[in-house]
Amino acid sequence: MSHQPAVSYDSSRPINLNSQVLRGLAILSIILHNYTHWMHGAIFENEFTYQSWHVSKLLDYLSHPDGRLPLQLFSFFGHYGVVIFVFLSAYGLEKKYGRTTKGVRPLPFIWTHYLKLLSMCIVGYIGYLLLMIRLVGLPENGFLEASYLLSMTSNLYTTQLGPHIPGPYWYFGLMLQLYIVYRLFLFRRSWNVVAVAIIISCIAQAVVSPDGASMEWLRNNFIGSLLPFGLGLLYARYEEDLQLNKMAYALTALASITLIFATSLSFISWITTPLFVCTLSISCSQLLPEVINKPLAWVGGISAAIFVSHPIVRKLCLNLSDKFHFSPYLSVFIFFIGALLLGVVFQPILNHSTKLFMKLAKH
Repeated sequence: MSHQPAVSYDSSRPINLNSQVLRGLAILSIILHNYTHWMHGAIFENEFTYQSWHVSKLLDYLSHPDGRLPLQLFSFFGHYGVVIFVFLSAYGLEKKYGRTTKGVRPLPFIWTHYLKLLSMCIVGYIGYLLLMIRLVGLPENGFLEASYLLSMTSNLYTTQLGPHIPGPYWYFGLMLQLYIVYRLFLFRRSWNVVAVAIIISCIAQAVVSPDGASMEWLRNNFIGSLLPFGLGLLYARYEEDLQLNKMAYALTALASITLIFATSLSFISWITTPLFVCTLSISCSQLLPEVINKPLAWVGGISAAIFVSHPIVRKLCLNLSDKFHFSPYLSVFIFFIGALLLGVVFQPILNHSTKLFMKLAKH
């Protein structure tokens, strides 16, 4: 297929507000999920495996909900913020590289993106490691765990890493894999190649046990995320042809919410849920009023800093909540404010770290 020069999403160009708004929505969904699903009485999500009893517990709760309804919904559905991030990552890659006439050599591309991820990962890891050493002492297998994390290969192993490794950091390994897959297999390929990758992903998940180790491995690695990643690539290519009016976006949003819930109720349809998360995200980016968009875009601008630092705040707040018996909403509020504040603190550190690592990429 032919390609024309596209607008690049590098840092020298204006921020795409809608993308920043979606990053804001995604990171808030992720951090609230990552906190609420550790609270007492939480309804567990189906993120890496499909557990039918999780669905039964959700339906039973919804038949007689209490005042914790928003927290339970974040616990069960909030992890789909990761889907939005994967979608946006593919969208940005395609806009930046998909139509450029410049050569994009595989090894420098992969190395540069690995260093970008490492520049974020290492900053948050050092902060979290210092906290955990203070709370529980030195790690027993610290060197091995650190090597898994910093090489971004922990996703490849089914063994559970120790408490000194931030749980959400599995995402860095996922993104590195997707960068590799993009450059080697999907870069400047026709839409049907992307579609085949999506179909392979869905079939691979459909033929394994819903609650087994194979499903968990697939969902921790790139195969389980090819649906939202592929949709991000395709939307970046064809978004001009997919523009709707406000009413159509509103109807799409309502249909997407309904389908996110409905597809979550059975195993095979659950595999397709990310599709409707993506359509809901696109609709929200077109429907939200400016008074909401502005703060969300600000949060989106520091989303990476919030992501790498929020495990620190989560650990502290969960300990404090247990010790002082905070109410659920007070506990979440303290965590939420703390995560935003620490994100602000970490942002300049992250900027400096990224600049330093990008200098390495040029050598």
